[in-house]
This record gives sequence, structure tokens and C-alpha cells, in this order.
Amino acid sequence: MSGPPPSASQQGQCWKGDPGGESSRGGGRVEVYLHAVTDEQAELLQNTESIRILDEVSKQSGADVNFDVNSSPVLGRKVVTIRGVPSQIDEAVKLINKKLTLSEQAQTFWLQWVEASFPDLDSDAYFLPPVYFNRVPMTSESIAGESIVVLQPAPGKAGQSNKQAMTPPAAGQARSPQATGVQDSDTRDDAAMHRVLMCLQTMSKQNKEVLVGLSQLKFGEYLSEPCYSAAVAQLPVALSLPSCLPRNWKQGDFDVLLLHRDFGLVVLEVKTFGDNLQELKMSQQEIDNQIKKKLKQAASQLDKTEAMLSHLVSDIAPGLRITKTIAFPNLTAHQVQKAIAGDTQLTQTLCQCLGTTSDPADITGVCLCCDQLSDPNTPHDVSSHVLRELGHWWQRRVAGAGPDSHMTREVYKTLVAR
Repeated sequence: MSGPPPSASQQGQCWKGDPGGESSRGGGRVEVYLHAVTDEQAELLQNTESIRILDEVSKQSGADVNFDVNSSPVLGRKVVTIRGVPSQIDEAVKLINKKLTLSEQAQTFWLQWVEASFPDLDSDAYFLPPVYFNRVPMTSESIAGESIVVLQPAPGKAGQSNKQAMTPPAAGQARSPQATGVQDSDTRDDAAMHRVLMCLQTMSKQNKEVLVGLSQLKFGEYLSEPCYSAAVAQLPVALSLPSCLPRNWKQGDFDVLLLHRDFGLVVLEVKTFGDNLQELKMSQQEIDNQIKKKLKQAASQLDKTEAMLSHLVSDIAPGLRITKTIAFPNLTAHQVQKAIAGDTQLTQTLCQCLGTTSDPADITGVCLCCDQLSDPNTPHDVSSHVLRELGHWWQRRVAGAGPDSHMTREVYKTLVAR
């Protein structure tokens, strides 16, 4: 065998002689132990991540690095054949050790963090953040004994006063002020998102659903903390978004993303149109046109979301179920159904996106509308009636398909960690 064996400190590797190697180039045989937290992860890592790593090692070291197809694989362990001159073999071993160790440490750290942060991960529902934060910054003040809400200046509006006396809203509710530097639509979006999340949280607790919910997470924020950069560079799904997607598909966010222990991934696109129709004095045709416009936008965004999610989890659980739905917190199912009735093209688009029949009733049946949500004036009052209606929607849209076989306990924990 050409080249010295790796030092004993090279954890997880065992150097073996290869008497059949090419004497002109030198040859080596390295057993690389792919440490993983679970057997399932080890098996998956062998099939995806390690192949990518060995390709990179071959290019960087100049050695010929491949899995030994004649070896007897043991779960969690693979045999790698390295051929080249001594310096190439040494460099390849160093690169393999460095890349596998960094990826392993990152995955292990994140899994340990999940276990410490969510002690009841296998039996409870968690939402991140645990309470909804309004996008419109506000502070409460008392003037002349009256409680008011002070709207903070929007970016670039420094020096302008945004103070406006408002009657105290219900807990967590953001009313629609007309104030300099604040978009009226932003405060309506805040109020609608708050209701949706409040109802989902209450239902999850009531039904003992096991899930982790995320809200308003941008695609680009995935693993983007600077402290993760070194580890992310070694992962099969790094911060760089998939090159196979159109450029405009790489920008977007998850309004609500649920990682469910049994049912896979559930993503909701929230559209807030409908809460101020009387103020706008729109005709019925104008209302219907706006609803159809919002539905088209939602379907397009959900298609982007599905493609992005499929990419981001492809190394963990390829084929994991992704359930898509649209939330209209300020419209009834009847209003939505009425708007799309007769529009064949739109119903076909929604049918393909949501995986339903082209019957408008079936489409609206899987959408989350105000029929299943709390009253906008009392968003925290999630009554038994609301929970019952919300439960019917959950059964139609999510639970009715039954558990996803891809979502094991370890896959669930790994997804949350990622």
C-alpha cells in the first residue's frame, strides 16, 4: 500500500491495505464510518450526502475516490477505495475526515438542541415564535388616563409623528389605523395572521396534535445564521437555493408551516382580503375579481413553496407528504365558492394545486375560511363551535389522508432540528 496510514486521531476511519492496487499509482483502502444519530439517518447519509462528499474529495485531491461495491455494507458504515499517489491519498483522507466530522457535529448539535428545547416533542405542539409578533411596530401609552396605541415610524420616515389615539383593541388584535408611514394592509395582515395562529394553537392543544409550527419564515432565512455557515456548507441542502428552480421562485416565505409528527408538512398561504368590503364600497363583481386574483396568487405561491420544501427535505425524507391550503380569515367559504363558480381555468389551477376535484365546493372545503375561525373582534375566544368547525376542516384537509409512512419519529426530530 502506498502512503502512510492516517493517524489514530482521525476518528471514525480505519486504513486497510489493498494488495491488488495499481502499483504505478499507489492505492489505498479506507473504511469510513459515517456516524449518524439514527440507523435511518446513517442509511440515508450513505445514499446521498456521502456520494456528494466523495465527488468533491475526488476533485479537490486529484485521487480516485469511490465506494467499494464489493464490500459487505454494515448499517452506519461504508468502505471507500482511494487510488492515487501518496500525496493525493493523504489529502483525500484529510478531506473526508474534515467534511464528515463537520457535518456530523452540526447534525448532532442541532438534534441535541431540539431535545433540550422541546422536552415534550413527541407528545405536544410547539409554535415558533410561541406568540405572534405584529409586523407593524406599536407601543402602548397612557395619555390623560386613556390607553392609546402609538404606531412607530416606518423605515425612512424618521421624525414623522405616528401617534394616534385608539381605543384599546382586544388582546393581540391590531386594528386598521390610518397613520403616516404605516400601511393599512399591514395591520390587517397582522390581525388575520394572529387569528389563524391562535385558532391552530388552540386546536392543536385540544386535539393533542404533535407538531411544530413556524410562521412568516422567509426562504432565504433557512439556516442563515452566521454561526451555522461552516456547518451549512457541508450539508447536502445548503443555504444556496436549488439551481433547478426559476429565479423568481427562490424568493418567498412560509406564512404558516406545520411540521406534523404523523402527517408530514402542512403549509398555509394566508390572504386577508375581505375585512373592509363595506368601506371600499366594491361591487359584487369587483369583490369576486379580487377573490379570484388572491386565489391565483396563493396557488402560485404554494407551488413555489412545495418545490422549495421538497428540495429542503430531500436529503432527510424524499417523498415526504406536503399538504397545501389557502386561508381566507375574512371571507366565508360561500363567498369564495361563489367567486370561482364558472371560472373553469381557475378551478383547474386550484384543483391541481390543492389536489382536489374541480368542484368549487371541494376546493373551498379544504380552504380555511372565517367559518372555522374565531371572531375578529375577539380572536382569543376560540369557542367549542369554532373548534368543532376547525376540526372538520383539519380532517378534510390534513388528517383524512392518514399518517405519512415517511414521517418516522427520528425523521420528525431531524426535520425540526434542520
